Amino acid sequence: MDKPGRNDPCYCGSGKKYKQCHMVADLAAENEQRAWNDAARDLRLGIFEFADDERFDGEAGPAAERYWNGLYAADTLHLMSPSEAERFLDWFAFDYTLPSSDERIVDIYGRENEAKLSTHQRELLVKWADGAPMGGYELTGYERQTLHLKDLFSGEALDVFEPAGHGNAPMGSIILGRPITVQDRYEFFSMPAYIPPEEIGDLRQTLTAAQAADDSSDTAGFMRRHNVLLIHH
Repeated sequence: MDKPGRNDPCYCGSGKKYKQCHMVADLAAENEQRAWNDAARDLRLGIFEFADDERFDGEAGPAAERYWNGLYAADTLHLMSPSEAERFLDWFAFDYTLPSSDERIVDIYGRENEAKLSTHQRELLVKWADGAPMGGYELTGYERQTLHLKDLFSGEALDVFEPAGHGNAPMGSIILGRPITVQDRYEFFSMPAYIPPEEIGDLRQTLTAAQAADDSSDTAGFMRRHNVLLIHH
Protein backbone atom coordinates (compact mmCIF):
# COMPACT_ATOMS: atom_id res chain seq x y z
CA MET A 1 0.00 0.00 0.00
CA ASP A 2 1.36 3.41 -0.98
CA LYS A 3 1.33 5.83 1.92
CA PRO A 4 -0.52 9.12 1.44
CA GLY A 5 1.27 12.45 1.62
CA ARG A 6 1.47 14.25 4.96
CA ASN A 7 -1.49 16.50 4.16
CA ASP A 8 -3.54 13.91 2.28
CA PRO A 9 -6.55 12.22 3.90
CA CYS A 10 -5.50 9.24 6.05
CA TYR A 11 -6.03 5.82 4.49
CA CYS A 12 -8.12 4.68 7.48
CA GLY A 13 -11.08 6.81 6.44
CA SER A 14 -11.11 8.97 9.57
CA GLY A 15 -11.29 12.15 7.53
CA LYS A 16 -8.16 13.52 9.22
CA LYS A 17 -4.95 14.41 7.46
CA TYR A 18 -2.42 11.59 7.42
CA LYS A 19 0.04 13.56 9.59
CA GLN A 20 -2.68 13.98 12.24
CA CYS A 21 -3.71 10.35 12.19
CA HIS A 22 -1.62 7.26 11.35
CA MET A 23 1.65 8.84 10.21
CA VAL A 24 3.40 8.71 13.61
CA ALA A 25 2.42 5.08 14.21
CA ASP A 26 3.48 4.09 10.69
CA LEU A 27 6.88 5.75 11.09
CA ALA A 28 7.40 4.01 14.43
CA ALA A 29 6.55 0.64 12.86
CA GLU A 30 8.98 1.29 9.99
CA ASN A 31 11.75 2.20 12.42
CA GLU A 32 11.12 -0.93 14.47
CA GLN A 33 11.19 -3.12 11.35
CA ARG A 34 14.45 -1.46 10.30
CA ALA A 35 15.96 -2.12 13.73
CA TRP A 36 15.08 -5.83 13.49
CA ASN A 37 16.41 -6.08 9.93
CA ASP A 38 19.69 -4.41 10.92
CA ALA A 39 20.04 -6.69 13.95
CA ALA A 40 19.39 -9.79 11.83
CA ARG A 41 21.87 -8.70 9.15
CA ASP A 42 24.66 -8.05 11.66
CA LEU A 43 23.93 -11.23 13.60
CA ARG A 44 24.04 -13.35 10.44
CA LEU A 45 27.40 -11.82 9.53
CA GLY A 46 28.74 -12.38 13.04
CA ILE A 47 27.76 -16.05 13.04
CA PHE A 48 29.20 -16.65 9.57
CA GLU A 49 32.52 -15.02 10.50
CA PHE A 50 32.66 -16.90 13.80
CA ALA A 51 32.02 -20.29 12.14
CA ASP A 52 34.66 -19.50 9.51
CA ASP A 53 37.31 -18.64 12.12
CA GLU A 54 40.58 -20.58 12.03
CA ARG A 55 39.89 -21.98 15.51
CA PHE A 56 37.43 -24.38 13.86
CA ASP A 57 39.60 -25.26 10.85
CA GLY A 58 40.48 -28.68 12.22
CA GLU A 59 36.81 -29.66 12.41
CA ALA A 60 35.58 -27.84 9.30
CA GLY A 61 37.35 -30.30 6.95
CA PRO A 62 35.68 -33.51 8.22
CA ALA A 63 32.38 -31.65 8.56
CA ALA A 64 32.54 -30.43 4.95
CA GLU A 65 33.38 -33.92 3.73
CA ARG A 66 30.27 -35.23 5.47
CA TYR A 67 28.07 -32.35 4.30
CA TRP A 68 29.20 -32.57 0.66
CA ASN A 69 29.43 -36.39 0.61
CA GLY A 70 33.14 -36.25 -0.21
CA LEU A 71 32.90 -33.55 -2.90
CA TYR A 72 34.90 -31.18 -0.69
CA ALA A 73 37.32 -31.96 2.14
CA ALA A 74 39.88 -30.17 4.28
CA ASP A 75 42.27 -29.48 1.40
CA THR A 76 39.58 -28.35 -1.06
CA LEU A 77 37.43 -26.07 1.10
CA HIS A 78 38.79 -23.08 -0.80
CA LEU A 79 37.19 -24.42 -3.99
CA MET A 80 33.65 -23.95 -2.70
CA SER A 81 31.71 -21.19 -4.43
CA PRO A 82 30.52 -18.30 -2.21
CA SER A 83 26.97 -19.69 -2.12
CA GLU A 84 28.22 -23.22 -1.32
CA ALA A 85 30.45 -21.89 1.45
CA GLU A 86 27.56 -19.89 2.89
CA ARG A 87 25.23 -22.89 3.01
CA PHE A 88 27.94 -25.08 4.49
CA LEU A 89 28.75 -22.55 7.24
CA ASP A 90 25.02 -22.27 7.99
CA TRP A 91 24.82 -26.04 8.56
CA PHE A 92 28.23 -26.16 10.29
CA ALA A 93 27.16 -23.48 12.80
CA PHE A 94 23.65 -24.70 13.60
CA ASP A 95 23.32 -28.42 12.85
CA TYR A 96 26.79 -29.90 13.35
CA THR A 97 27.98 -30.96 16.78
CA LEU A 98 31.70 -30.43 17.24
CA PRO A 99 33.34 -33.73 18.30
CA SER A 100 35.93 -31.86 20.37
CA SER A 101 33.40 -30.16 22.65
CA ASP A 102 30.05 -31.85 21.95
CA GLU A 103 28.64 -28.36 21.28
CA ARG A 104 27.31 -26.46 18.30
CA ILE A 105 29.17 -23.42 17.05
CA VAL A 106 26.07 -21.24 17.40
CA ASP A 107 25.91 -22.07 21.12
CA ILE A 108 29.58 -21.20 21.59
CA TYR A 109 29.01 -17.97 19.70
CA GLY A 110 26.13 -17.02 21.96
CA ARG A 111 28.04 -17.76 25.13
CA GLU A 112 31.16 -15.85 24.10
CA ASN A 113 29.42 -12.84 22.54
CA GLU A 114 26.29 -12.35 24.65
CA ALA A 115 27.59 -9.16 26.26
CA LYS A 116 28.32 -7.61 22.85
CA LEU A 117 24.91 -8.31 21.34
CA SER A 118 22.04 -5.86 21.29
CA THR A 119 18.69 -6.73 22.87
CA HIS A 120 17.26 -7.44 19.43
CA GLN A 121 20.21 -9.69 18.53
CA ARG A 122 20.00 -11.68 21.76
CA GLU A 123 16.29 -12.32 21.18
CA LEU A 124 16.92 -13.37 17.59
CA LEU A 125 19.80 -15.66 18.53
CA VAL A 126 17.72 -17.60 21.06
CA LYS A 127 14.97 -18.15 18.47
CA TRP A 128 17.40 -19.11 15.73
CA ALA A 129 19.41 -21.51 17.88
CA ASP A 130 16.23 -23.25 19.07
CA GLY A 131 14.55 -23.10 15.67
CA ALA A 132 14.13 -25.58 12.85
CA PRO A 133 17.17 -27.30 11.33
CA MET A 134 18.04 -26.91 7.68
CA GLY A 135 15.33 -28.76 5.81
CA GLY A 136 13.41 -29.28 2.58
CA TYR A 137 10.28 -27.35 1.63
CA GLU A 138 8.10 -27.86 -1.43
CA LEU A 139 7.44 -24.66 -3.37
CA THR A 140 3.66 -24.50 -3.78
CA GLY A 141 3.28 -20.86 -4.83
CA TYR A 142 4.53 -17.34 -4.36
CA GLU A 143 3.45 -13.71 -4.17
CA ARG A 144 6.25 -11.36 -5.19
CA GLN A 145 9.02 -12.02 -2.64
CA THR A 146 6.99 -14.33 -0.39
CA LEU A 147 7.37 -18.05 -1.06
CA HIS A 148 4.53 -20.39 -0.12
CA LEU A 149 6.17 -23.59 1.08
CA LYS A 150 5.17 -26.97 2.51
CA ASP A 151 7.46 -28.85 4.87
CA LEU A 152 8.64 -32.03 3.16
CA PHE A 153 8.03 -34.11 6.30
CA SER A 154 5.22 -32.56 8.31
CA GLY A 155 3.27 -31.01 5.44
CA GLU A 156 3.07 -27.80 7.46
CA ALA A 157 2.55 -24.67 5.37
CA LEU A 158 5.13 -21.92 5.73
CA ASP A 159 5.45 -18.48 4.14
CA VAL A 160 9.06 -17.29 3.80
CA PHE A 161 10.22 -13.86 2.65
CA GLU A 162 13.05 -14.25 0.13
CA PRO A 163 14.48 -11.04 -1.42
CA ALA A 164 15.32 -12.86 -4.66
CA GLY A 165 11.84 -14.35 -4.95
CA HIS A 166 11.65 -17.92 -6.26
CA GLY A 167 14.47 -17.28 -8.76
CA ASN A 168 14.67 -20.11 -11.29
CA ALA A 169 12.94 -22.66 -9.07
CA PRO A 170 9.73 -23.95 -10.75
CA MET A 171 6.62 -24.88 -8.81
CA GLY A 172 7.00 -28.25 -7.09
CA SER A 173 10.72 -27.78 -6.45
CA ILE A 174 12.18 -28.66 -3.06
CA ILE A 175 13.74 -25.56 -1.52
CA LEU A 176 16.68 -26.33 0.77
CA GLY A 177 17.21 -23.87 3.59
CA ARG A 178 16.85 -22.92 7.24
CA PRO A 179 13.81 -20.75 8.03
CA ILE A 180 14.43 -18.23 10.79
CA THR A 181 12.16 -15.60 12.32
CA VAL A 182 12.92 -11.91 11.97
CA GLN A 183 10.29 -9.98 13.92
CA ASP A 184 6.99 -11.15 12.42
CA ARG A 185 8.09 -13.08 9.33
CA TYR A 186 10.21 -16.02 8.23
CA GLU A 187 13.39 -15.63 6.18
CA PHE A 188 16.16 -18.05 5.21
CA PHE A 189 19.37 -17.79 7.21
CA SER A 190 21.55 -18.38 4.14
CA MET A 191 20.96 -18.39 0.40
CA PRO A 192 18.64 -21.34 -0.32
CA ALA A 193 19.21 -23.96 -3.00
CA TYR A 194 16.59 -26.04 -4.76
CA ILE A 195 15.97 -29.46 -6.27
CA PRO A 196 13.78 -29.21 -9.42
CA PRO A 197 10.74 -31.50 -9.67
CA GLU A 198 12.31 -33.77 -12.29
CA GLU A 199 15.27 -34.48 -9.97
CA ILE A 200 13.36 -35.18 -6.74
CA GLY A 201 13.07 -38.87 -7.62
CA ASP A 202 13.18 -41.10 -4.53
CA LEU A 203 14.21 -38.34 -2.09
CA ARG A 204 11.12 -38.74 0.08
CA GLN A 205 11.57 -42.51 0.25
CA THR A 206 15.24 -42.07 1.18
CA LEU A 207 14.36 -39.73 4.04
CA THR A 208 11.50 -41.97 5.23
CA ALA A 209 13.82 -44.99 5.32
CA ALA A 210 16.45 -43.00 7.20
CA GLN A 211 13.88 -41.84 9.73
CA ALA A 212 12.70 -45.42 10.30
CA ALA A 213 16.29 -46.54 10.84
CA ASP A 214 16.89 -43.59 13.18
CA ASP A 215 14.16 -44.93 15.48
CA SER A 216 13.23 -41.45 16.69
CA SER A 217 9.90 -39.64 16.81
CA ASP A 218 11.67 -36.28 17.09
CA THR A 219 11.42 -34.93 13.54
CA ALA A 220 13.53 -31.83 14.23
CA GLY A 221 16.26 -33.93 15.85
CA PHE A 222 16.17 -36.38 12.96
CA MET A 223 16.53 -33.60 10.39
CA ARG A 224 19.40 -32.05 12.29
CA ARG A 225 21.23 -35.39 12.22
CA HIS A 226 20.31 -36.38 8.65
CA ASN A 227 19.61 -33.24 6.62
CA VAL A 228 22.90 -33.88 4.78
CA LEU A 229 20.86 -36.44 2.77
CA LEU A 230 19.16 -33.50 1.05
CA ILE A 231 22.52 -32.18 -0.11
CA HIS A 232 23.77 -35.65 -1.09
CA HIS A 233 20.67 -36.15 -3.23
